[in-house]
Amino acid sequence: MSKGKFEKALSELQKMSESIKSQDTDLEGAIKCYEEGMKYYEICNEILETAKQKVETFEGEV
Repeated sequence: MSKGKFEKALSELQKMSESIKSQDTDLEGAIKCYEEGMKYYEICNEILETAKQKVETFEGEV
């Protein structure tokens, strides 16, 4: 897992969220941001799930 990869994906996800909330974003732009945001969400979720599995494995060994 790359700490930098998670932070970058989370930052991009936050940007997409802010863009959707912006009054300057039209419907088409909001949909595009949503789709892009979902990609970053999946990256973050995958990294977090991997970390969770590692912690659970470690806890089982202790």
